[in-house]
Amino acid sequence: MKNLKYLLSISLIISSFSFGSEDEEIRTMEKDGVLYNINNSSLHITPADNAISKASDDMDGASKLAVEEDSKDESSSSEDSCSCPVTVSFGTVTALGDEGDNYDPGTSLSIKVPSPWAFDLFGKNWKVSGELNLSNLSKINGDDLNINAGIAHFDPSFDLPININFGLGIAHMDLGGVTGTGTLNVNYPLPFEAANLSLGFRYQKYIDVIGEDPYLDFGLLDTYSFNVSFTK
Repeated sequence: MKNLKYLLSISLIISSFSFGSEDEEIRTMEKDGVLYNINNSSLHITPADNAISKASDDMDGASKLAVEEDSKDESSSSEDSCSCPVTVSFGTVTALGDEGDNYDPGTSLSIKVPSPWAFDLFGKNWKVSGELNLSNLSKINGDDLNINAGIAHFDPSFDLPININFGLGIAHMDLGGVTGTGTLNVNYPLPFEAANLSLGFRYQKYIDVIGEDPYLDFGLLDTYSFNVSFTK
């Protein structure tokens, strides 16, 4: 009998614990239309529907994604605004007129950089860029003629398959010292997606601006050149 009573007591204790745990697991409360589970041991409440917390997490994730996209757009726009393409050209240069009989064709190297300046003229928007040009002509009997020039280019952006621009600048040559110079440039972009290449033709006139008689000598030297340009 004592053993039976002892077993019954243990069964009742175990049953009370199991019922208590079942009651604890199913206790809920509703607040503002949301169902919550109640943890009796800590008195904490948690949403009974996991879809609510999942939706909240999705909203947080969407806001984070929007912030990341905005930061990417700002960084890309800042990179675009800071971009400054440089054009490097290399080719031949040949003298025209009387000087053409004294010089063999030589070589020409130039570096051109765009500027932020532009102006409107004749219904066109003219973009301005600067060039440093180094060229030389091989004299048949004597020393080579070295020419260094700084040129400002004015590009009217004609709607043509070729690019045409005009240049004005100052040059220094062994033939006449400091001179003025003017250029007419025609470039044809090559249809290569892997590289930004173009073929170019240039007519260039050098003007003596420090002579006494005449004051401006437009017949000092004329040249033409063919070149290949690469823009990076």
